[in-house]
This record gives sequence, structure tokens and C-alpha cells, in this order.
Amino acid sequence: MDLAERISTLRRANGLSARQLAALVDVAPTTVTRIEAGSVSPSFDLAQEIMRVLGEPIGFTGGADPDAIAAGRLSLDPTLQLEATEGVRAWWERWARIRLVGDDGTVAPGQRENLLFRAATAARLSRRAGSVDFLPTSSARDLANALDRAGLEYALTGDTAANLYSPGAGEVWPVLYVADIASAIQAAHLERRDPLRFGARVTLIPFDGVCELRRERIDGAMVAALDQVILDCFGGTGRMAEQADLLLGRAG
Repeated sequence: MDLAERISTLRRANGLSARQLAALVDVAPTTVTRIEAGSVSPSFDLAQEIMRVLGEPIGFTGGADPDAIAAGRLSLDPTLQLEATEGVRAWWERWARIRLVGDDGTVAPGQRENLLFRAATAARLSRRAGSVDFLPTSSARDLANALDRAGLEYALTGDTAANLYSPGAGEVWPVLYVADIASAIQAAHLERRDPLRFGARVTLIPFDGVCELRRERIDGAMVAALDQVILDCFGGTGRMAEQADLLLGRAG
């Protein structure tokens, strides 16, 4: 798949019109249509910007953008103890062009779900920095219990956390934020999964100063903040996006 086809496919998958994508990257709508038609080749910088907002950065280092998460969380809750860094402000500027946020970065009325989805697009759950996959020998709740017994800090997210906020589908992918991965491995007796192996897994993601903020205890387990869980479900796999919709009240 060449770049033009890749951009067109990803734009449609992200539910964006050519005009919206153009606004996000600050070019004329005709530029996007000409790029997708193959009649114009974008500069590397423009191609990188397009792919960044579509959640597929060019090159091997296509990791999740933590600034998008911070920008989304701050837009929804300006009282969070987070700095509006240059990267955060860059996301606000992009989102302001499609009226997701106002000039001050706060979410526009009625745009909460779209904002969380856009942040998730740039920060897929499987691409978080420092994340480690393990063999699925325990459920997320069992892991949470083990970490509690060891006195370790953590926060459930993904489908397990979604089910705690609003009971729904079963657990598909246990994901936990943890303060110390090495200590969590020891406490929960986890075994690393071969990176070439596909299928079920348990994933630990280190605290990053954003995703673990405002976590709360529900039914005996520590859970990431509701906005973070919705964002992570949108950025997850399979039916996790449906769970995000359920939490937003858009379905069920």
C-alpha cells in the first residue's frame, strides 16, 4: 500500500472527511484530496504530520503520543496537575481547527466522546512507552489482588476497568498501569510473553504522570479515571471501543 492509499484508508477509518483532515494538519482541503489521488507528493514533514494525527507515525518509532493523552485529559479536567507543554498545546491547536476544543484548550460542548476518540487515535494502548506483555496466567482482578497484597501502586484500565464502571462484556485483554513493573512482576509471578507470539496476553504499562491520575477504588480494585478508561478502550482492540461507547452512554 503506497502512502496515498494509506492516508486515504486511515482517514476513512478515523471517520474524518478530507476537509477535517486538512484542518487538523493546517493545509487546504485540496491538498489532501490531491495527495490521496496521487497527483501530489507531500513533503516528509507534512506526511509525518498527517500520519501523526491519523495515529500511524511514519517509521519504526510509531509509539503512542503521551502529549495527546495529556491534552485530552487536561481538556476534560483543567484542574489536573499537568503542565500544558508545547506538545499538549500542539494537540489543542489541531483540535481547535475542527472545533473539538476552544481557544483555551477546554473541550467544546458535546465533544467529549470525539475528543477522547481523537486522543486515543494518537495513543493506541498497544503502543504505550515501556509496556511489557506477559503470558495470560492470571485475570486482571487476580493481578490487582496480588499487587494490593504487596502494597504496590497500580490502576486497572481497558475492558476490566470498563466493566467495573459499568458491567458489560467479559475480559479480553487485562491491562494495568503500575508504578514499578519489576516489583509487579515479582508480586504477581508473571512470565514474559515471547514478542513474536500472538493471541492472549497480560500487559503492564508504567506510570507516566498522566494515565494514573485520579484513579479510584471500585469494588476493591484500584481503577484508572473514567476518562482515561474510555480513552484506553477507544485505543484498544476488538470490542473495547464498544465498551467505551457504553461508558459514554452512546449505546445500551
